[in-house]
Amino acid sequence: MRRSISVGVGAALATMVSLAIPSVAMAATSTVVVSSANLVTGSPAQGDFVTINQSGGLGGVGLAFGPSSPPLGSGSLQINVTGAADHWSVYNYDHIGTRLSDLTSLGYSTYSDNTTTAPILQVEINPGNTTGTDAGVTYSTLNFEPYLQSPGLTTGKWQSWNVFAGVVWGTHLTGAPNSTPLSWASFVATYPNATIKGGFGVNVGGNWSAMTGNADALTIGTAAQTTTYDFEAPFQVTTTSLPNATIRTAYSATLMANGGTSPYKWSIVSGSLPKGLHLNRATGAISGTPATSDSGAYTFTVGVVDKKIKVKHQPPTQHSATKVLSISF
Repeated sequence: MRRSISVGVGAALATMVSLAIPSVAMAATSTVVVSSANLVTGSPAQGDFVTINQSGGLGGVGLAFGPSSPPLGSGSLQINVTGAADHWSVYNYDHIGTRLSDLTSLGYSTYSDNTTTAPILQVEINPGNTTGTDAGVTYSTLNFEPYLQSPGLTTGKWQSWNVFAGVVWGTHLTGAPNSTPLSWASFVATYPNATIKGGFGVNVGGNWSAMTGNADALTIGTAAQTTTYDFEAPFQVTTTSLPNATIRTAYSATLMANGGTSPYKWSIVSGSLPKGLHLNRATGAISGTPATSDSGAYTFTVGVVDKKIKVKHQPPTQHSATKVLSISF
C-alpha cells in the first residue's frame, strides 16, 4: 500500500506536490495460553496440543506449577519418562504449510532434572527437494536438541533456546543426520523448499534414561505473525488433607493454592469448621482451640479466589477454586 502526503513548496507557490511513501506492515504477535483443556488426544482445535504416546510405554504429559520461575506465567508443560521404553510427543498443528525459509523466529525454554537430556523442539516437515540432496524424501522430523547446543544443559535451571542460533538435524536425511547436525542457515539452504507438514512442539524419550523435563514459551513466527505458547496449570487448591484435631488443644494448619495471581482470599463455601476454629481469609490459616465434644469428622468446602486483574477495555479476570476437606477428632 502507498499513501500520499501533500506539502506546500514555497510561500509564493500554490503548487502542491505529492510524496509517495510506502507503508510498513507490522507483524502481529500473540500469546496463546495452553490449559489442561488444550492438551488433547484426538482431533485438535486451534491452539490445542495433541499428546502422543509414541511407544505405548510409561511416563506422561501434564501441566505443572513451576518448576522454579518459568519464563511465562507460573506454569509449564511437563513430560516424564521412566526409561528407554517411553517416548512422548506434544504437537500443535496450527502451522502446517509454513515454509521454513519464511520463519523469523523459532525457540522455547527448557528445564531438566539432568545434564544429559531435555525436551527436544521438533517439527514434522516435508524436506521438499526434488533434485540433489535427499531428493524425493517427503517426511522428516526436524530436531533441535538442547544438549547439542552451546553452552549445554544445566540441571535445575530454565534455559532459553533460539533455534536459529543452534544446530538441527532431520530424520531420514543424509544431508543432515544427527551425527553431523547443521546450522539453521545451512539446513534451510540445503532444503530451501522445506515446509511444515504436521506437528510442531516438543518430544521426550526414545531410548532415553528416566528423566523429567519442562518446556515453556514455545515460539514460532513469520513476518506476518509470531505466536508464543504459554503453558499454565489450572488455579487450584493444593491442600489435600488437614491434620486431626484434639479437643481443648491448640490447632494450626494452613490452606495452600497454586496458580493465578496472589494475594488470595479464602472462605468456607459450605459446611463449617469445628467450634473454636477460625479461618484467616488473607492467609488461609485455620487456627484456634477446638471446644466441641463431638467426635468424628467435620466436612466442609473451602473456596479461594485470586487477585482481580483489570485490563483496559476488557472485563476484569479472576480465578476461583474449591476443595472439600475435613478435620477429624
